[in-house]
Amino acid sequence: MSTKKDMLSRLANVSKNAPLQEKNLAPPEANIPEKLAGTVSKTKVSRRPKNLQIPEDLWEAYEYLKSSNITSLLMTPYILEAFREKLAKDGAFERDK
Repeated sequence: MSTKKDMLSRLANVSKNAPLQEKNLAPPEANIPEKLAGTVSKTKVSRRPKNLQIPEDLWEAYEYLKSSNITSLLMTPYILEAFREKLAKDGAFERDK
């Protein structure tokens, strides 16, 4: 049985003869133009994906609406629409600007 180092060296030898190869001559930071180098900043992430557990009775109720053609929305847009309606009902959009 060969060691991990032997396997990696064999893979490196095989990839040397590959028809398509990537060669990174400069680090990614070197590709930024000088005038933009000082202005690069991280952007704020507005949404993060979450895997929420949906209770079975809610899922069955949603499936009933889908099968009855009462809604054509997928689950995520349906939840977002309900959330927007609840915020509007609670007056979240009527605050002073």
